[in-house]
Amino acid sequence: MGKFVVFSSGGQSFAIPIEVTEKIIHVEDLTRIPDTSGYVLGAIDYDEGIIPIIDLSERFFQNKTAITPDTKVIVINWQDKKIGLAVDKVTNIRSFESTDHESSEEADQESASYIVAFIRTEEGIILQLDVDSIFSGTGKQELVSLINR
Repeated sequence: MGKFVVFSSGGQSFAIPIEVTEKIIHVEDLTRIPDTSGYVLGAIDYDEGIIPIIDLSERFFQNKTAITPDTKVIVINWQDKKIGLAVDKVTNIRSFESTDHESSEEADQESASYIVAFIRTEEGIILQLDVDSIFSGTGKQELVSLINR
């Protein structure tokens, strides 16, 4: 099926395809940005530019991520731009078989349209994310404006 970065955020396990992942880094030198959504932790100097850092737990569960030594930022390619996802912990890089996946097509696509599959494992269910669908509407516009400054 493919390789995935598996991580936890807000007490839930998630997976994103390794192809959209650029790097996994520590949370450092975060610059807070006033008047942004609660899930925008801030921005960091990355590579040749500035990227916004999104608190995934705040975005999905309205629960702020506590910054600990395990907290990581997964730098991803989101709609041809780079953003960072702050997560509680990166668990591993793992391959899954297509038989492990259960499509979420029947689920309510208005809410949680960013969940493309449920992956059954011995440890429990892992939600596979479509990173391009994590934000829509005003959230998407806000991120694009932050990136383009």
